[in-house]
This record gives sequence, C-alpha cells and structure tokens, in this order.
Amino acid sequence: MAICNAILLLIGSLGFLLYGMRLMSSGVQKSAGEKLQRALSMMTGNKFVGLLTGLGITMIIQSSGATTVMVISFINAGLLTLSQSVGVIYGANIGTTITAWIVALFGFNFKISAFAIPIFGLGFFLTLLKDLRCKNIGEAVMGFGLLFMGLSGLSDVFNFDASKLSFIGAMQSWGVFSILLGVVLGVVITALMHSSSAFSAIVITMAYNEIITLDVACAMTLGSNIGSTIDAVMASFGSCAEAKRSAVI
Repeated sequence: MAICNAILLLIGSLGFLLYGMRLMSSGVQKSAGEKLQRALSMMTGNKFVGLLTGLGITMIIQSSGATTVMVISFINAGLLTLSQSVGVIYGANIGTTITAWIVALFGFNFKISAFAIPIFGLGFFLTLLKDLRCKNIGEAVMGFGLLFMGLSGLSDVFNFDASKLSFIGAMQSWGVFSILLGVVLGVVITALMHSSSAFSAIVITMAYNEIITLDVACAMTLGSNIGSTIDAVMASFGSCAEAKRSAVI
C-alpha cells in the first residue's frame, strides 16, 4: 500500500512539475515572445553573445528544448545561420540547469510548498485582469507555483530510508555497468518526459536522500542531457539541411 501511495504521489508531483514548467514557459513566451524572437533573429556572428542569449532565454522560459526548437525554426526560415546557432544552443543547455539549482539551493532548506499556494493564487488573480499582458504574466506565475508544488511532492516521495531499497544498492555495486545503466535510464526517461529539468529534480532529491550515489547521479544527469535532445531531433524533421545540422549539434 505504501508503495502504491508513493507511486501515485510521484505521478502527481511529476504532473505538477511538468505542467507548471509548460505553463510558465507558455506565459513568458506569450508576454515577451516577440522580444525573445527579435533577440534571436538579431544575433550576429559573435558566438559568446549567442551563448549568453541562449542562456538568458532558457533561464526565462525554463526549457532548453523550446529555445532549441525556436533556433531550428529560425534557421529553416533563413533568419539565423548554422554558425550563429551554435552559441545559442550551448547557452540553452547551460540555462536549463536553473531548475536543478532551484532544487539544490532552496528545495531542502525550507518547505517550498508553503510558498507554492500563495504564488499560484497571485498568478490566478493576475489572470482575472483585463490586460492581456497581465494575464500572460499571471499564467507564468501560476506555472512557477505549480513548479514549487511538484518539487515539494518529489521531495516527499523520496524522503524515506534508503536502506529499504536493497535492489538500488545492488545495482550501484555493478561497477562500470551501473554507470552505463544510469546513463541509459537518464536518456530513456528524459526522452519520454521531454524534460531534463524534471528528471534532474528527481535525481537531486534521490541523491540528497542518499538513495543513489554521486557516481550514479552524475551518470543519470549526463544521460538526461542526451535524452533532452529528442525535441531538437523531432523539430528537424522536414526542415532544411542547415536546420538538421543544427539539431545534430
């Protein structure tokens, strides 16, 4: 019964986390979408500036996949060159780590669920205003509140005695094979979830509660970053050759 409750809580927490990230990303893109697009379309050949642009945009919209898909669509439309896209893509992969830092820095120092409901309520009341920009900002704030609720739920799911999970301990004693298995799990689960940030949150909470070792956690995180490229691959279907090369990068 306890296992069933844990599984249901895990599913619900992931739902809050994923929908919160989607809501936040959608709200931000609606309220500042044109500015974000102009920032990308005005990119020069300076790869360092491109990296900072990709980093900043991904930190705002909380999705490296969305940034990468946007870049591929701009290349396909002739607004960006392959060379210009490289810095933006690398910057997006750095910016997507902000969710992991939120979990690591704040997720275990105080009860984040206490802030989640007020934040969600504030966002909801903003959506009731007539101003369209306020509605979009309210949607993003609601997503941020749901993100906190999801992180809190994940923390509760993995907050138990790690010694009871003997099979995980056995897996981690397989040496190099356990590392490879961790990478594979990271790739597959992230590809299915379409969110490396959400999976990173799970890995961090498991590592914090000493359910997995640092080596396995690192392997899962590396696999997660590989699995998150599924969005770029899907976006490149039917696009031009330059866009496909950008997806490969």
